[in-house]
Amino acid sequence: MSDRNPQRPPAVGLVVHGGRRDACDAARTAASQLQEIGARVVGVDGDNWSSAAVELRDPSDFGKGLDVVLALGGDGTFLRAAYLSRDRGVPVLGVNLGRLGFLSELETPQVPAAVGQLVRGEFTVEERMTLAVEVLDADGRVVETTWALNDASVERTEPRRLIVLEVRVDETVFANVPADGLICATPTGSTAYAFSAGGPILSPLVDAILLTPVAPHSLFDRTLVIDPRESLVVRPVGGNNACVVSCDGRESILVPDGGAVRVSRGDAPVRLARLGPSDFYQRVRDKFGLA
Repeated sequence: MSDRNPQRPPAVGLVVHGGRRDACDAARTAASQLQEIGARVVGVDGDNWSSAAVELRDPSDFGKGLDVVLALGGDGTFLRAAYLSRDRGVPVLGVNLGRLGFLSELETPQVPAAVGQLVRGEFTVEERMTLAVEVLDADGRVVETTWALNDASVERTEPRRLIVLEVRVDETVFANVPADGLICATPTGSTAYAFSAGGPILSPLVDAILLTPVAPHSLFDRTLVIDPRESLVVRPVGGNNACVVSCDGRESILVPDGGAVRVSRGDAPVRLARLGPSDFYQRVRDKFGLA
């Protein structure tokens, strides 16, 4: 169950796809319902709240003191909510208003019933592994750090030029892969970009990092599955191999000349709020329309 302090009113954060009218309408309705039953409602400044009477916070302070976050939109909105909430340990519950919504648990008609459960703390928490991503310069010094819930992809910067990427696992150079890019994914991310590139679907209970090449120009066109305790380094080699690392499609960081990207298990998980039993395989079946 949730770990809310019963001595204060519950605090619920709302993260909204501000560019979608249906998401904004659903968020205002949810905010009103939450306030009517005594919850404190917090929104993200810039999420198109305009006429709604909710407490707005800067993204850097959003998760402070919250008991749970409700993300209303598609998977992109859920991922943004995860970034705003992870470091304060706040669980996130997704409401799908997008096309696929693989990360979301609810559809819009289920929100009114869910609101009461959230306020009463009637939910469990499921933890999902994240990736720690370090960008190294030519001397091996860390120049940038970030993290991902789904995936970190090392990609070319010039559309018509493939890159050659050296893959090193611990002290062993596994392969030099000529490709459009390489995707390092968590089990959660196995149903996202890695899946579209031909990677396998992994249960979220599996402890692993997937490495999937994007449009490889070699015989190596399979996904490599490694233990998160192993060191994974991806380095562009050869001539003009300018590339960036992109995390969950949220940001792109330039890899310095002669530099590399090091990927490992993140130091904190993303916490997912669950209102009932979660059947991963049924979710896969439903989302992909399997017979």
